[in-house]
Amino acid sequence: MALGGKRKKKTVSQDIFEPFIVKKEKSSYTSKISSSLVKIINEAGLKITPLLFIVSIILFAVIVFWLFMLIFNSIVMAILGFSGGFIIFRSFLIRKRKEQEELFTKQLPDALSAIANSLKAGFSLDQAFEFVSISMPEPTRSEFSRIHLNYRVGYSLEEALQILPNKYNNTEVKLFVSSLILQNQIGGNVIPFLNELSEVLRERLRLKEQVAVGTAQQRLSATIVTIIPYAILMLLQLSGYNALTVTFRGVLLLILAICMQGFGLVIMNSGMKIDI
Repeated sequence: MALGGKRKKKTVSQDIFEPFIVKKEKSSYTSKISSSLVKIINEAGLKITPLLFIVSIILFAVIVFWLFMLIFNSIVMAILGFSGGFIIFRSFLIRKRKEQEELFTKQLPDALSAIANSLKAGFSLDQAFEFVSISMPEPTRSEFSRIHLNYRVGYSLEEALQILPNKYNNTEVKLFVSSLILQNQIGGNVIPFLNELSEVLRERLRLKEQVAVGTAQQRLSATIVTIIPYAILMLLQLSGYNALTVTFRGVLLLILAICMQGFGLVIMNSGMKIDI
């Protein structure tokens, strides 16, 4: 069964669905910031508004700053606590976004199999997208629901699928989108192609899991190396040895140590990075 050709003209029904379709428009600086916040929140899978997100960041930063100020009675330690809180919050967002991306990538082979089975049963590609948006769990349900809506109102297959690599910037999603678009341009029976692509993606996921297991010890070592120096610094502060935070030379040495640690972590992370 072949995919339909390119559909460049939008149908009349697009006027009805137009408010629900994300479009790129010229906007002010404020609206760009708001759009960026919405994108960050959506990528992390958080169920909060941009305003609550900003308030949470500010509140978290203020609490951490004053908490360190009260415990250690040092502006240097308070600044370190504030910086550490920011890094933890940023790491939390990155982790949540990565979890969403990994979950969608793991569900993608099953989604391809569902599309292939729907086409085999005589459904159109539009109906196959709709079936996936109903039968699959989140986040695949929401992503294919948007694809189905855009494709239904007249966007081409390439335009409808483009939301996936924009949100999930990994090799598996790019491979799925580019392969499906290429198959649409070439023509032919798409069902065997989807089944074969599904197996390729499953094999890549198994390989990624093996790499993750093989580098688990290095990641744990990097985490320990990151935490221990700051734990020792806090113990020294509580014990009264505060030369690193109250003298000019000590602060310079502290800054140098932090820079050297950051440089070392970059080297460790580059050594653990394996392209598949």
